[in-house]
Amino acid sequence: RQISAVEEEPEFLQPLENHTVTQGRDVFFTCVVNHLGSYKVAWIKSDSKAILAIHTHMVAHNPRLSVTHNGHNTWKLHVTNVQMNDSGTYMCQINTDPMRSQMGNLDVKIPPDILNDDSPDGGVAPENGSVRLRCKATGLPEPAVMWRREDGNNIVLRHDGGREKQAVKMYDGETLLLNSVQRF
Repeated sequence: RQISAVEEEPEFLQPLENHTVTQGRDVFFTCVVNHLGSYKVAWIKSDSKAILAIHTHMVAHNPRLSVTHNGHNTWKLHVTNVQMNDSGTYMCQINTDPMRSQMGNLDVKIPPDILNDDSPDGGVAPENGSVRLRCKATGLPEPAVMWRREDGNNIVLRHDGGREKQAVKMYDGETLLLNSVQRF
């Protein structure tokens, strides 16, 4: 009697993870495959359909990308100094017929940065005059700008020539307009 060896099909042991990372940091995706046999693992950037690597051979000419293999069943796609254009969906693919794959998403965040205020008045106004303070911030997700006094006192907003007053602990928005300013 002859026993024919049945080759087991490759299988993923865990899902490809999603990552949220700050621009400039490093990240890696981990693909774990059992029973790979003679098949190969490839890494693909799904949105652009670009083949990044096959096994540990880099196809993409991007020095920030590399692949490591632990000699057994684990492949890692490393992305160093992550940039905005690295955002998107990455695929770990096995060249079976039909091919098998799993996907993970990379979401890149940019820390907030406050831009210089180029106001002509420089935040200076005569008493009873008006001053416009601007705080323009960039980042992803878009930062929310909030004003508050450093000494913890309320911000006094005056309207209608200074006859109406409103005191607030904080003010939301990029531009803070102070009318009828007083020395205090």
